[in-house]
Amino acid sequence: MALADSDIAYLRRALRLAMNGRGRVEPNPMVGCAIVNNGRVIGEGLHEEFGGPHAEPIALASCTQSPAGATVYVTLEPCCHTNKKTPPCAPRLVEAKVARVVVGCLDPNPMVNGRGVKLLRDAGIEVEAPALEGPCKQLIAPFIARATNGRPYVTLKWAQTADGKVAGRGGQRLKISNNRSTRIVHELRSRVEGIMVGINTVMMDDPLLDARYASRPRHPARFVLDRDLRTLADARVVTSNAASTHIFHGVLEGAASRKRRDELEARSATLAMLPTGEDGMLDLSAALLGVAGAFCHELLVEPGPTLAGSFFRAGLVDRVWVIASRQKVHEASAPSAAAVPPDFVVSGRIDLDGDELTEYLNPASPYFFAAEPSADLVLAKGLG
Repeated sequence: MALADSDIAYLRRALRLAMNGRGRVEPNPMVGCAIVNNGRVIGEGLHEEFGGPHAEPIALASCTQSPAGATVYVTLEPCCHTNKKTPPCAPRLVEAKVARVVVGCLDPNPMVNGRGVKLLRDAGIEVEAPALEGPCKQLIAPFIARATNGRPYVTLKWAQTADGKVAGRGGQRLKISNNRSTRIVHELRSRVEGIMVGINTVMMDDPLLDARYASRPRHPARFVLDRDLRTLADARVVTSNAASTHIFHGVLEGAASRKRRDELEARSATLAMLPTGEDGMLDLSAALLGVAGAFCHELLVEPGPTLAGSFFRAGLVDRVWVIASRQKVHEASAPSAAAVPPDFVVSGRIDLDGDELTEYLNPASPYFFAAEPSADLVLAKGLG
């Protein structure tokens, strides 16, 4: 049976609902649900918080009339397994005697994948699945990265001036973006599991790499790429106890390096040696395996131009956020931003009080399903 325009519209409504759970439901996926009878929404809900009820039971509980005979629109296949924090959702829909379920995409979790749909069909419920696969899978791309046990979902983020510079004269630190942009970035930091920078950023900016300006601060684990182990034991990324700190380095030679290692470990930093590539830099694929080994499956990289270029060349980027301000540097010695590859697609742009945030997606990424704006970008529009 072909989907009607109204089916797509109700699924889109469920998608937008699902986005409101971003940053609170992880490591679960965002899910939204709308229940419709005779062309009227009688109930809706979303998965609001990890460990809490899923979208379907919340939507059922909100119904203004009996859901019997209604159509349920849900962005992700209703679960059917029991080895989790909450009861399975597919049986709840059967008990509610709904007539039809329109499923955005199947659940990549092998304990569910197709089984929830089968349970519904076996109970005599009409099921349309997958009905809006690309957008619904793109919504949960980081969850798919986790569920498939691949590398982390990687977002690169940087700010640049109107003339494409990322710092001032000779690389001097320069405040480029405005306060609203800073808050948006901290909201993004609070939603990811890990944040990564190169050693030059640590030495030049001495950043905290936390999410202190977010509305619900949840500080990500911090990862530093530091081939020669130059990170100082009194660097703020080491001394701040906001989150764990992991330092990836190459082969250490000499007593000074071993002493530095001991000092960092005494500060509770976790050190791990990685191989280097032909260019003499740390192997980024190995670094991402190390990130995943620290139970981080969504990584925000805040790179300088060199590190950004390395990630692009390695084909390890899924999403890019570029914040462009109106100011110009007019200085030839100021370093220029990395170029976003021309095949990356723009999934959305928003104005941030004069700064412009552009989101790009990599169509060659294993976690690309549709050129849809992320929940992060959509939610950023509503933040003051």
